[in-house]
Amino acid sequence: MIASIRSKIYFVTPPDVADLRCLLDLVRAAIRGGAGMIQYRTKNRSTRIMVEEARSLLKLTRPAEVPLIVNDRVDVALAVGADGVHIGQQEDMPVADARRLIGPHAILGVTAPVLAEAHQAQRAAATYVSCGPVFASPTKPDKPPLGPLAVQHLQTTISLPICAIGGITENTLPHLSEVNPALVAVSSAISQAAEAQAATERLVQLAEQVIPRPTFGP
Repeated sequence: MIASIRSKIYFVTPPDVADLRCLLDLVRAAIRGGAGMIQYRTKNRSTRIMVEEARSLLKLTRPAEVPLIVNDRVDVALAVGADGVHIGQQEDMPVADARRLIGPHAILGVTAPVLAEAHQAQRAAATYVSCGPVFASPTKPDKPPLGPLAVQHLQTTISLPICAIGGITENTLPHLSEVNPALVAVSSAISQAAEAQAATERLVQLAEQVIPRPTFGP
């Protein structure tokens, strides 16, 4: 499934979207702009509301053949039949347990802030590993940027595809050209843009120009 995504731009929804209508409008714009994957990420919502929102998002992503990934919540992903799940920090479900629950074919992304966790993700058959924040990020102001070389270092130590995340904008994306991440996760550069669809289109076009297109799979 990953090998066939249409672009490297991986849109992560902001956790503070006001309501479902705003969320759907934002994701619809990102899909129309060419985003290759969508991650549903939210905070302080009940499980029932998360299921309702994720199911509504699937009505947009599935016809467009854009994978929908649920952040952290394996139960929500399973309940709605999402295309995968992304596991974050140490307080989340262990990667091996997540893989066992979602099955061998679903997408499993893992945030791996240290090499030991990246190796653990690889042993647990993760689909990709996120590395970041690569650049200074307004959503992670307490975390210093790792720089593009962190992506390159991770690429030399594990064989999984790497997703660059954190502070990626039209200005910073070209700095990833030499490290060639498999995915480029973007949130505020799309969600806070005056025109989300146009912003996504520009990011997709820029990624195609500066980052050679990789192919990879689970």
